[in-house]
Amino acid sequence: MADIDNGQPGRSRDHTLPPPDPGATHDAQTFLNDSLPTLLDADETAVVVLGFDGAVRAANDCALHLLGAGSTDALQPGDVAYAMLRSLLDQAPRQLVAGRYDGTWQGDVDQIDAVGEPRVFRATVATRHDPTLEGGGFVGLIAHDVTRTRVETARLLHLATHDALTGLANRRRIMTILAQAIEAQRTRPGHVAAIFIDVDRLKYVNDALGHLVGDRLLLATARRLADSVRPEDQVARIGGDEFLVVCSDVPDVATAWELADRMQQALTGRLRLRQLDLHFSVSIGVAVSDHEVLAMDDAVATAALIGNADTAMYEAKAAGRKRCVLFTPQMRTAARERTELGAELARAISEKQLTIDFQPLFSAVTRRAVGAEALLRWRHNEHGPIEPSAFIPIAEESGVIGRLGEFVLERSLIETRRWIDHGVVGHDFAVHVNVSQIQLASPSFVNLVSSMLRLHDLAPHRLVLEARETALLSNNPDVDRSVRALRKSGVQVAIDNFGTGANALSVLTDVGADILKLDGSLALPSGSTESDTRIVRAVVLLAHALGMRVVAERVSSPDQLRRLRSTGCDQVQGNLLGAPGPANALPTMTAY
Repeated sequence: MADIDNGQPGRSRDHTLPPPDPGATHDAQTFLNDSLPTLLDADETAVVVLGFDGAVRAANDCALHLLGAGSTDALQPGDVAYAMLRSLLDQAPRQLVAGRYDGTWQGDVDQIDAVGEPRVFRATVATRHDPTLEGGGFVGLIAHDVTRTRVETARLLHLATHDALTGLANRRRIMTILAQAIEAQRTRPGHVAAIFIDVDRLKYVNDALGHLVGDRLLLATARRLADSVRPEDQVARIGGDEFLVVCSDVPDVATAWELADRMQQALTGRLRLRQLDLHFSVSIGVAVSDHEVLAMDDAVATAALIGNADTAMYEAKAAGRKRCVLFTPQMRTAARERTELGAELARAISEKQLTIDFQPLFSAVTRRAVGAEALLRWRHNEHGPIEPSAFIPIAEESGVIGRLGEFVLERSLIETRRWIDHGVVGHDFAVHVNVSQIQLASPSFVNLVSSMLRLHDLAPHRLVLEARETALLSNNPDVDRSVRALRKSGVQVAIDNFGTGANALSVLTDVGADILKLDGSLALPSGSTESDTRIVRAVVLLAHALGMRVVAERVSSPDQLRRLRSTGCDQVQGNLLGAPGPANALPTMTAY
């Protein structure tokens, strides 16, 4: 039925199709048949048609090239090219190739080509019975060379599952290996051990010597680690400086410990890298599967075992690095408590639940207050007062030390400005603020200090930043740059707790500082001898020769104060002279 023409474009007036033209259809089919060989060759598709008797009826140019034959006539039994053709066909079911039934088979076939190169072909074999054809039908082979695709796929798979630098398995791959090992271990005796390895101080190597040297250190670590494990063990690099070894069929905990100790020995000592002698070491955490882990789902068990090994590794680093620690359930509890405390600390900072006390520092000569040290206080709602020695390491570990330090610095400068405005302190008064190595290493720390001093209209000499000798002797170039920049701007730097580290004397000459604070254990406490007094006097003389003032901490008795004054200490600090208290209590403690 014809449509009514409404004048709209794109509408025909009649949908009735004309009858097909048999001649045109025949011409199109003929054209397609004539074009098909050229199209197949252009697509590099090899096509071979055989009769049920095995004789080759037809083959396109691509097939002849693939088989190494000059013409179809060369594809005869006994010929090398024909043998290669039969080897391709032999991959398909025998009854199909023999023409016993119609059907199609597809698959990838590995072959050696005519010039002896390994190749991979994606082949399709089809058998069709047709009485109208010569011989009653045919067996056809269509093949594409997918060698390059297979190689590229393998390359991409390797990149997805292996570390680009070391060639070891990556985190994704080792997680799969560990899950499979746990699943297999459930049905046989023994344990799976996860050994977590962290390269000590890799960041400092990168900062001081460059990332190229750091990469060479990682490559050397990977090689030594691979050489130290059993043949059946699996090694992976799972992070910047972290490696993981999965050991299956470990008979007991003692064996796991021996395996880890072997790795420790291989990864500790001196390493020669391009005329550089590096002393390197690793911290190792070991976790062994138990009934609790094996009872979990594979994915959960995998994450738990790696987490346990990671926890043990952090215990090794906290204990001083260069050691191996075996995971215990108590560590899990302690790690959970640290995580919870870290979250509560972050919340306490945000909600301003922390307070600051100030303890005055006095001139040993004039007995007037010349400074005050800011001491952070945290009164937990459930646990009561928590000592800074307990929560500062957690702040560093959880990443909130920057916010915490900024809070202390800001409050200290605010109170200093108020004391100056009220005429409570003199022109030589400075507030002392403790800073960590992490803060000093931050590239924005110097700008933060400068901007806060400007904000509160304070001269740089009004601020003393105290850092422990271990932080100042870390060989971290970022710390060194910050210290130099701060001192150049006029901010004073103090070496805190002097006398507690192994490199106490070297810190005097290796670190640029303005003030040396003697730890209370060195500042002639009760029971000190005359020899102790002479040692302190010698330290004071050396510090003065290097342009440093000396502060004695934890002064608790009049006799101790007298002896410290006799050694030449410039300033004194302690509960005998003035206990820590809130900022508004300082006006009552300006002299002793």
